[in-house]
Order: sequence, then C-alpha cells, then structure tokens
Amino acid sequence: MKRRLINLFIAGYLGLLGYGLFTHFVGYKTYSHLGMYFLVWDMFCGWDTFENRHHLIAEGESGQYYDVSPPWPELRPFGADRRFHYDHSAVYCGRIAANVLRQTEHEPIVRVLAVDEVWSKKYNLPDSLWERRYEEPREKRSYYYIRGIYETNGAVAQRHLDWTNHLSYQALIDNPRLREDISRSRPYLTSDSFSSSNPYQIRQVGFLRPMGTAR
Repeated sequence: MKRRLINLFIAGYLGLLGYGLFTHFVGYKTYSHLGMYFLVWDMFCGWDTFENRHHLIAEGESGQYYDVSPPWPELRPFGADRRFHYDHSAVYCGRIAANVLRQTEHEPIVRVLAVDEVWSKKYNLPDSLWERRYEEPREKRSYYYIRGIYETNGAVAQRHLDWTNHLSYQALIDNPRLREDISRSRPYLTSDSFSSSNPYQIRQVGFLRPMGTAR
C-alpha cells in the first residue's frame, strides 16, 4: 500500500509539472487560476536593464487629463514602490483606475491610459558609485510609452508590449529580410492567449513610437 501511494504521488507530481510546462510553452491559460503560479515555470526570468513605473491617466470629455493613481496610503511590501507598479503585464491597471474613478467626483471619463515611464537602471546608482563608475554627469533620461488603453469600467481596450519587447519588435520590423520571412510564414502553434475574445490579449497596434522623452 505504501509503495502504491509513493508511486501515485510521484506520478501526480510529474503530471502537474508536465501540465505546467505545457501551459507555459503554448501559453494556454497560464494565468487562469492562482494555483497556476505553482505549476508554470516562471523562475529565473531575467533581470531587466530598465526601471519601469506606471502612470494611470484618465481622459475626460473636455480633453482634461487626471491622475487616477490610488491617492490613499497602501501597503508597500517591497521597498518604496507602490503595488500597482508591480503589474508588469499591465493587466490590472484598468481595474485599479476604475476603482479610483468610482470613489471620486469628476467629469465624464472617455478612457484611461497606462503610461509607462522607463529609464536605465544605471541611474539608480547612488552618487558615490556613479562617480566611481562613470565620468559623465548624471542626467537621467526617461522614456514615456503608452502601455495600455482601458475602458472606464476597467476592461482592456488595447494592451501593448512592454518597453524591452517593444524595442525588440522594432528591431525586427526594421530588418527587410525578417519582415519578408514573417509575411511568408505561419505559426504552427496557437492558443486562446492569442484569441480575439481573450480580454488580456496583447495587441501590437501599429508600430508605436515613444510619446516623448524628458530629462
């Protein structure tokens, strides 16, 4: 009996790991349930060279823009960053902004924008380390990029690639040979992650350029 239980445990464990590997490989319901966190292979995903912050902006009917980041104190579990900055995929930014809109007075809102502010992590160095590492003065440069557009109820209208993947995408489409290969090729695998009915689908709308830069 003990041997059967051990074999059953091993088979179930390997089966769950295999299912997690499969869902991660084909993008099938990767975030469908909280328990998927323990199954999907998402460890050692790399360290980005850019620092990222979300700015949640609501556009009113008059053309006025409003900051709809949560104004009240909140839990900051890791350092000084606010929790909505950890929404790396920009899936929940619309719901966060919708919660703020429900609890504030304002003119009718047309849409909500999630604007990413991105800068190189080297600018996070303290002054003492910066002076030892670089000869030029520290002049931080931020890039502003529309990451997502949301309805007033929090639903995702458009969601774009993150900044680093956007740069990779631009490098890809700037290569004529690769563009020709893409036009002649068809993917062999697909999943509901790429379905038009998926509310969390990433849509690369045109070849977006940064909104601008600021020093």
